[in-house]
Amino acid sequence: NRAASKLLQANITSFEATLLRRATASSSSSSSGVLRRALSSKNVTAAAADRRLAGRRRFYNKVGIAPSIAPVKPDKNNKVTNGDNTVQSPISAGVDGTQSATGVNTSIKDSSKWTLRLNPNKDNDNNKEEWYSVTLDGRAIRTPLGLPFALPSPALALAVASEWDSQKLYLQPAQMPIMTLCCTAIDQVASDPTAHQTDIIRYLRNDTSCYWTDPTEDRVLNRQQAQAWEKLHKTVSSELLGLPDDLGPAQAVGGSDALLISRKSDGNKMSGLPHPPLLVEKAKKWIDSLDAWTLTALYSACAESKSFFIAAAMIFEATQHAKGECKVATRDPKWAVQAARVEEEFNIEMWGLVEGGHDYDRLNSSIQMHAASFVAQNVAASFHLDGR
Repeated sequence: NRAASKLLQANITSFEATLLRRATASSSSSSSGVLRRALSSKNVTAAAADRRLAGRRRFYNKVGIAPSIAPVKPDKNNKVTNGDNTVQSPISAGVDGTQSATGVNTSIKDSSKWTLRLNPNKDNDNNKEEWYSVTLDGRAIRTPLGLPFALPSPALALAVASEWDSQKLYLQPAQMPIMTLCCTAIDQVASDPTAHQTDIIRYLRNDTSCYWTDPTEDRVLNRQQAQAWEKLHKTVSSELLGLPDDLGPAQAVGGSDALLISRKSDGNKMSGLPHPPLLVEKAKKWIDSLDAWTLTALYSACAESKSFFIAAAMIFEATQHAKGECKVATRDPKWAVQAARVEEEFNIEMWGLVEGGHDYDRLNSSIQMHAASFVAQNVAASFHLDGR
């Protein structure tokens, strides 16, 4: 399977290179060439078309990290002065650099709060201002929006540098999860976190860990769900949100129960699980208190696990460990991956694994959850040491 995957990737790379040669030759000899047709397509910029055909070829030799200044307020043109020795990111801000993606910011909407969301210690007298950038051949990289790629943790900068260094002939942004999270925090979440905060609450109202199988229908799956989810509900409700022990999330048992309690009604003005109002209020307050880095990590974990409780428990544990305030032993985020995949793994156990499908889902889930935990933990450790 590994050999077949490498052969497939080689064929794809060869095909992309062939397309590029044909497009270049065609555009120079005929106005109806492939590249020229791509450039004339609606909502596709020249740079985007070139990146799509070129396959984002690696353009650097050496990768490193260097000291950087903390994020500063952009000017009216959405620019931050940080010297000319920089290199633009080849990763587009939207889908192939176009405006076709919804919810993607192309400028800093609220520059007054942008800096504070990235650097909560900005006004702290004990702030050491130790920030780092990633360099390609000695030149600091920028984000897709052209902002300085400044990170508050040396471990975070080294992790991103290793992602860049592991790229081969062509860049594969999908293989750079930590870089993606950091760019999202700088370009999107720090500018306007409203969309991400709203989506996280949607995951809370439709949390997969609150929909349980009826034990009379499948007691094995119900037992596995209980082992994976019961403790994390208590952790989030009592330790994170500070709720009484007898107040927890709404849970549906069985398909009929799920349909009845999650539909919109007089007692449930919004579709989804009717969680106690105090729980929702506390969750919103905690989400609003997060810096851009941690909020981005939480959102990514929610999107991967389809669960606010799984994501919140993982991020809370990671940040508490970083601050030395966690009451339990350090755990690998693998537990969160397992909690997010209870039903999927149960089906694999019952019906078998589909190669090229289930195995890739496992890998992607593990990568995204570990990346989110890593970002949250290192940012929390950095801000905590700086006197947060």
